[in-house]
Amino acid sequence: MSEIELRIIAEDELEAAIALEQRCYSPEAAATWAGFQYRYANYRPFFLSAWIGRQLVGITNGIRTSQSACGDEMKGNQTSILNGMNFCVLTVAVDEEHRRNGIGALLLRKLIAQCEASDIENVILMCEEHLIPFYEAEQFELRGISASKHGGITWYEMSRSLHTIEHLTE
Repeated sequence: MSEIELRIIAEDELEAAIALEQRCYSPEAAATWAGFQYRYANYRPFFLSAWIGRQLVGITNGIRTSQSACGDEMKGNQTSILNGMNFCVLTVAVDEEHRRNGIGALLLRKLIAQCEASDIENVILMCEEHLIPFYEAEQFELRGISASKHGGITWYEMSRSLHTIEHLTE
């Protein structure tokens, strides 16, 4: 596989990003154009993209929040807090022909590094059941079935604490 470039997406690339989102999620679960514009305007350092040559092959993004779970309201008109101590991952999408090559994991790790650099305490997300092992491999813990019914899907809440310091006792 060719070299993968990870970077913050440029504004003129948002249309390609929303097209990728819509290919990867059902119409009921995909983000809206307004949602992408909001995330880009308010959380640009967290709107990451993966490229092979000139082809957009993956994206990830989300919002800061003070909430401890990713509720349905974060999928539409966000009630986020610009300096919230938690980060809700709203998108991890990889083009179908490039899946299972580590691109999603690379994007997620870069997103987590950005969260750590921004002093975020926890990363939270909702995923479908078949993706639980992927997120567990990236040190996320399953918290249970989400109350969310976004897109008519059964979602599972997962979280990962950042900046934890383990104390050794004698």
